[in-house]
Amino acid sequence: MSIQPVVLGPQNGDAVHWAPILGRWDFNEGGQQFLGEGYPATSRGQTFPMGLAVTNIPMANGMCRVQIGFANQVQAAGIVLGYRSQEQRYVFVELGGANSAYSVGEYVSGFGWRPLVTSGQIDNLRADREYVLQTNLTGQNLRVLVDSVPVIEYLLSSPLEGRQTGLIAAGNQRVEFSGFTVHSGRPKAFVVMQFAEPYDTFYKEVIQQRATAAGFDVIRIDEKAGPGVIFQDIQREIEDSDVVIAEITPTNANVFYELGYAHALKKPTILLAQRGAELPFDIRSFRVVFYNDTIGGKAEVERNLQTHLEAIKGNQPFHAF
Repeated sequence: MSIQPVVLGPQNGDAVHWAPILGRWDFNEGGQQFLGEGYPATSRGQTFPMGLAVTNIPMANGMCRVQIGFANQVQAAGIVLGYRSQEQRYVFVELGGANSAYSVGEYVSGFGWRPLVTSGQIDNLRADREYVLQTNLTGQNLRVLVDSVPVIEYLLSSPLEGRQTGLIAAGNQRVEFSGFTVHSGRPKAFVVMQFAEPYDTFYKEVIQQRATAAGFDVIRIDEKAGPGVIFQDIQREIEDSDVVIAEITPTNANVFYELGYAHALKKPTILLAQRGAELPFDIRSFRVVFYNDTIGGKAEVERNLQTHLEAIKGNQPFHAF
């Protein structure tokens, strides 16, 4: 099937391109319409048309919002996050999905669409009014708001595979979308390491400077102010981050625990260690950026660290179509 992108008005200074992937859609300056016809999907023993349309507007972190109106009856409709292709996993947030008012789900190749978490009764949604659906994504923490009211907070089991945003709908009735808006945030790097010299200087002169230059907000847990349980703060910072940078030269139980939690979340990690360091057996299979504690070694680790950070951030120009 040939996909013809539709170019509409500017979004953050760029033209918005829409491409229908599944189902029949109408795109115009007033918004987007799923026409209630499309790819037949089956769930709970029922078959219904499925619609999917994506844009060229990327978002790895930030806010996505759209206004949704149902023509005749309430049916599943919402926002797509992390789209890359029809064969790869993506996440969707819906009104009226999974026989509930609000839901977060994912598409998995070979399995199809499945709910991850639901909230509210579908009977509380009405077809005679419009709703503003908003997603706030920080790292793997996804927050869902409807008409500015928080309704779901969910921790994704792994980072999103893609960065395209879009719309999804299911059912044989028309659904109208308008005011589609995306605001991307800066990616975050969380640093785990021993708090002592010479590692504090290494953090300030190498890690912090290189990560900032690569476009990341950088934080170490000792820089976080305010009340709270430090263990919970560390977990939250790892969940909210896009990459975890770990200096693992000294054997430090806290550092390896935090690194293990990042690996459990499938979080991208960059491991740094002084050349000659004796690493634990289960870490040796991971790629480690080794460095010498010299002027030349500093320049080398700066280059390698920035290369890894730019690869994770995806600094290459984004071309959706």
